[in-house]
Amino acid sequence: MSMKHIMSKETTSSLTNVQAKDIQPNAVDLRVGKVLEISDNDFTIDETQKIHRGTKPVDVFEDGYWYLYPGAYEVIMDNEIEVGMGEAGFVITRSTLNRNGVYLTTGLYDTGYKGIMAGVMHVTCGRMKIKPGTRIGQYLNFDAEALHKYDGDYGKGKAHDKKYE
Repeated sequence: MSMKHIMSKETTSSLTNVQAKDIQPNAVDLRVGKVLEISDNDFTIDETQKIHRGTKPVDVFEDGYWYLYPGAYEVIMDNEIEVGMGEAGFVITRSTLNRNGVYLTTGLYDTGYKGIMAGVMHVTCGRMKIKPGTRIGQYLNFDAEALHKYDGDYGKGKAHDKKYE
């Protein structure tokens, strides 16, 4: 795998809302914009349908923090991405979170995907206090052979994307 920094002139991908201190040697830090509590409703998936559990926003307290108890939370980043031709990427957890029992999981960002960046933040032990705009993940961009562009249910202009506006 050949990594290609998303902020280099050699990439065809782009990322919004990047601050100078977000640019790391091999990746770009991503900041949390929204935290959503995932309901415990049934999740149904097969080859013809997806019925999501549903979510509700976690409120920011007067002190400016979200208070997250052990569990899984959907997170929406402050960044949006457009993955260029011949490239793909994924998000890894920042090491500070890992060392404190918190980790992110996301799917692959395929060639041609354009839209929000989202994932699940797993708080595994004890309460976590986190402010909006905190850096929680790093986007890794790499060269990828693509047979076609992304055409899934998520991203700009897709019905699922409307819930994040």
